[in-house]
Amino acid sequence: MRKYKAVVSIEVEVEIDEAMFTETFMEEFRESFYRFNDVQRHVEHIAQLEARGLLQDFTEGYGPIKDMGIKARTVDWDTEVEVSP
Repeated sequence: MRKYKAVVSIEVEVEIDEAMFTETFMEEFRESFYRFNDVQRHVEHIAQLEARGLLQDFTEGYGPIKDMGIKARTVDWDTEVEVSP
């Protein structure tokens, strides 16, 4: 049996309405989900959800993403495969 290592890079474009990420929202999100202290961490999380196919019209933690001004789309991807010795 042969082993392979694959590195998949996915570029995701994320748009958000930063005004929706109020301190109240951030505190409630931290209490129930992840300890994100800034909008950039949310953008990273949203991009990762999109890359994994998990960003839905209603996404846990954000609710209806349109209401939060969230849009994300995959714009490019690349895969590199190495054969293990």
